[in-house]
Amino acid sequence: MPTGDVETFHEGGAWYNRVDGEKGATGPYRSKADAIGEGREQARRLRREHAVRDEDGELDDRTAYGD
Repeated sequence: MPTGDVETFHEGGAWYNRVDGEKGATGPYRSKADAIGEGREQARRLRREHAVRDEDGELDDRTAYGD
């Protein structure tokens, strides 16, 4: 995943978001939908891609919000 892209992922029974290349993650979120909504907004603000992974870590969806 390119540096700066946003990823929504599941870990330890909870959903999180992280920006590739930055330390840490935001969350946990109450649901996958909440995490996706926040991740989407963050990707839009950064004008980057938003990748969503399922509980097994497989890519579920990817959307670009850049030029």
